[in-house]
Amino acid sequence: MKHFLFFFCFATQLVFGQALIPYLQNPTPTSMIVNWKTASNNETTVIYGTSPTNLGVTVTGTTNIFSDTGYNNNYYYHTAKIANLQPNTKYYYKIKTGTNESTVYNFRTLPLPGQAATADGKIRFLIMGDNQIKAEPRYDTLTLNAYKKLKEKFGPNSDPSDNIALTFMVGDQVDVGTLDHYENVHFKKNIKLSPYLPIQTTVGNHETYGTLGMNSYYAHFYIDEIKYKNISSGNENYYAQQAGNVLFISLSSEHTGSAQMTWLQQILNEANNDSTVDWIISLSHRPYQAEQYVGDISTWVRNNAVPLMTTSNKYLMHVGAHHHLYHRGQLKDTPNYQIISGGTAWDQYWGMSNEQDFDDIQKTLTDWTYQIVEVDVVTGKVDIESYSIGGVYHKKYNELVDTFHRYKNQPKPAKPSISNTFTAPVTLPLTLNGSTFSTTNGELLNTTQFLISKAADFSVIEKEFYRDYENWFGKDGNTTPDLTKNQNANVDITKATITANSVTNGTYYVKVRYRDRNLEWSDWSDAKQFEVTGSVVSNPTFTLNKTEYTQNEPITATFTDGPGNNQDWVGIYKKGQNPAAVTSQAFVYTNGQTSGTVNFPNGIANKGQYFAGFFANNGYTEITPRKNFYVGPKVVLTTTADTYPVGGTVTVNFSNGPNLTKDWIGIYKMGQVPGPTPSIQWSYVTTPAGTLNFTGLPKGYYYAQYFLEDGYTAIGEKVFFKVGDIVTELWTNKPVYTLGENITASWTDSPGIIKDWLGIYPQSITVPDDNFISYTYFDGITQGTKTINGTALPTTPGNYYMVMFTNDSYTEVSNRVQFQVSGPTLGTEEVKSTEKNVVLYPNPSKPGEPTFIKSDYPIEKIELLSANGDLLYESKNINNQRFSLVNENLPKGVYFVKVHTRKLFTLKLIIQ
Repeated sequence: MKHFLFFFCFATQLVFGQALIPYLQNPTPTSMIVNWKTASNNETTVIYGTSPTNLGVTVTGTTNIFSDTGYNNNYYYHTAKIANLQPNTKYYYKIKTGTNESTVYNFRTLPLPGQAATADGKIRFLIMGDNQIKAEPRYDTLTLNAYKKLKEKFGPNSDPSDNIALTFMVGDQVDVGTLDHYENVHFKKNIKLSPYLPIQTTVGNHETYGTLGMNSYYAHFYIDEIKYKNISSGNENYYAQQAGNVLFISLSSEHTGSAQMTWLQQILNEANNDSTVDWIISLSHRPYQAEQYVGDISTWVRNNAVPLMTTSNKYLMHVGAHHHLYHRGQLKDTPNYQIISGGTAWDQYWGMSNEQDFDDIQKTLTDWTYQIVEVDVVTGKVDIESYSIGGVYHKKYNELVDTFHRYKNQPKPAKPSISNTFTAPVTLPLTLNGSTFSTTNGELLNTTQFLISKAADFSVIEKEFYRDYENWFGKDGNTTPDLTKNQNANVDITKATITANSVTNGTYYVKVRYRDRNLEWSDWSDAKQFEVTGSVVSNPTFTLNKTEYTQNEPITATFTDGPGNNQDWVGIYKKGQNPAAVTSQAFVYTNGQTSGTVNFPNGIANKGQYFAGFFANNGYTEITPRKNFYVGPKVVLTTTADTYPVGGTVTVNFSNGPNLTKDWIGIYKMGQVPGPTPSIQWSYVTTPAGTLNFTGLPKGYYYAQYFLEDGYTAIGEKVFFKVGDIVTELWTNKPVYTLGENITASWTDSPGIIKDWLGIYPQSITVPDDNFISYTYFDGITQGTKTINGTALPTTPGNYYMVMFTNDSYTEVSNRVQFQVSGPTLGTEEVKSTEKNVVLYPNPSKPGEPTFIKSDYPIEKIELLSANGDLLYESKNINNQRFSLVNENLPKGVYFVKVHTRKLFTLKLIIQ
């Protein structure tokens, strides 16, 4: 059942001059939902037909009246569902409320499952993401340009509905979930397309914020009606919807968990057996990968959802947003794309965050873009175009910045070869030469992958060269931060160079494979063997595939650059045992390999702590450091709440613990490392499952973790919680700044999330929203400083405050720090001393207000004296040209301030 924020039925009222703009959603082959918003009158009427001059059918709907804190207008939300329509048919319609009618628009119903929507056998979709910004004409500019592009591509007399089936929007349709934002950020900015093209939405993190949060999302959209093969998610957070031969799976990266995975598996099982589904496209707001704000992705999407979907040969790509740019990459071993369609939200350019060049991303462009997806139902081809309107620094006019495709049943490229001939040992550097790319279908080379191993079976990779023919990453020289550099310009990716001293001496094997732009991999080339000599590096390594194993779980150890003796060996011992004095729990010889793997298929039966060692020539000389690991059940920690009050009791539940002697649970602050840092509180556990209570924790962000046998070996996942509503301590280096002067912010105990941010607001803004002066991310550092400069500084004199928010939201996690910015002149309240070099203001002042001192020269010392000459306050070694006195404890009266600079200045201060 649909749940509304507020619902009332009213008698019909007069509506004066309201512009009625329809918003379409939930298309099917036989129905369409039409919505619109007015400020009055509950009449909801749609008049439609198959001809613009013959609108002969009338449908009435319902009207819901919403209210919201801070929203002072009326909010009438009209909903009409038009049913019993014909598939793939164009309908003309207008909407009516009171005396107001819209112009005549049109839409097209979806084709039947598996069928095309156009006469030439195509079905097309638009993809967009991240509206968010209310004041600036960004997203509406993007939708206007999309509208123009459709006219340009398909003819000036065409309607968007003639060639596009629907639009998918990938989250953050609003900046906060308020009525104001749904009206002015989402609906208003989509008016160029929403009367023609139904819009389907995906939950973003910003939908969960604001006074109404997800309740507003649930009220405006009708996702609970959407089913695929009669399978419903049972909520409005995620859903699957078929359009033609494409199945869209809209995931929620904000509501992850086993329930969504179970539902996703059901959807895939049906889709794999559904002959009307040829392609699957998944969407989630948080992306699969990102090269800016590294780590700000959905690990659930990357590690759980997408790997499950790649098991289907119908899977095409994953679409994300959250990052306000465009990127496109492809999964390494499966023919699937992953993109970010980040829309036009808050600026995100090079140099603003931590950045990393990832192999699975081919290009990251800081452009505002949208995509047109064209599916040829007959031929099994999909072509995607990405169009850009540029950004703040450079405007573009529907510039095509990327194209990619996936065609079914195409041949793979010809098997390449390594053309080097190795007749003698080689010294580094060595350039490996791949053969010329060859294919029978005209596809071009996209990617090469060279693997170098010391093992003939390539079980251990010493080096990998994985490169696309283009790699757009990072700022392009000394340009504006929106221009991206192609790192692989003029690079021949069919060649790979092993640099001097980058591998040890010894025998190696190399092979290569090529990938075309249809994401088809060639077969691997035949391996070639070569010997390296003259290297001065020696770096044997030894690793285990895991650090925690269940009892009898197989264990795999990997070693490289060993001595190569026949009786080099890997042994397993209990923690604390001396290998030379006791028998190992298990051991395996390496059989003369310098690099490779050894397996213990039966693992270890008894729970406890162990280590694996790599030993030389049947002796006990250890080649590499030992690797510690744990064998036993997988412990689970939970807390009874995410947030606890200061002075409250934090309850930590544990289950499935190994219950070894002196196992314990410790409480640490976010960012603290156990061992070097002592725990805040701790307690032994004496049972496999139970509850521990911790009281008296000061405010802060914390985690609890399970440790083994009175040591610092941690097992299981941390559980995080917070004590206190406002936790982070925030301060600035000064109370008063001149225009353009840098502001240094410092803090302790931040939440440690990569999209935590510092906002600067005028003091007149009491409830923070998107009306900030600036926002600054700081890479989720839990304790540190950040210099605010340049365009992030206030541009006019006035009173401001700074506050920290968490996770790209408007949830305050710190105190507010108030500060003042003064202009070139000090204003009418300032009273200058008889000397021109020092100013004291405001004067007179009031109890509880600061008094500011400005000097043309660095201030060495400040003295505050009573009218009788008694010293009340003194501050030395100031070394600044500004200073503030806090006079909240001073009674009304006359005081004197002595300012020691190059001269001594005495100023009168009046408190009244």
